[in-house]
Amino acid sequence: MSMRKFQQNKLWRDKMVAHVEQMGSVVHCHCLDDAAYDQQLRLKLLEEADEVARATNQKELIAELGDVLEAIDALCVLHGLAKEDVLAVQAAKRAERGGFYDRLFVTVAEHPAGSYLEQYCLAEPEKYPEVL
Repeated sequence: MSMRKFQQNKLWRDKMVAHVEQMGSVVHCHCLDDAAYDQQLRLKLLEEADEVARATNQKELIAELGDVLEAIDALCVLHGLAKEDVLAVQAAKRAERGGFYDRLFVTVAEHPAGSYLEQYCLAEPEKYPEVL
């Protein structure tokens, strides 16, 4: 049987290697150390968040949000974080700063020279380019 190889270089779900091998595929993989696993989980979170952004219907959106939560859960376990603690911080931030339910889209923010917020924006010019 002729086989074709495809580069992956990404974290797979635990049961997927066995699943695709049962279908005749050959998967080359190794177990990551904590530092590499952490890095790959963070990349997986970005990948899944991108897939959330590209979801075109409710079924896809639900599936991709589930994948985001799976990556978050794995990061919590790796770092010994209780999900309840993460949710408590989320609730505290929502109480203090609000959520995203008012749909406020800010186009430009003007901050006083020398202020904390000016420095915050100047520290990340790619993210917050100055409008002249």
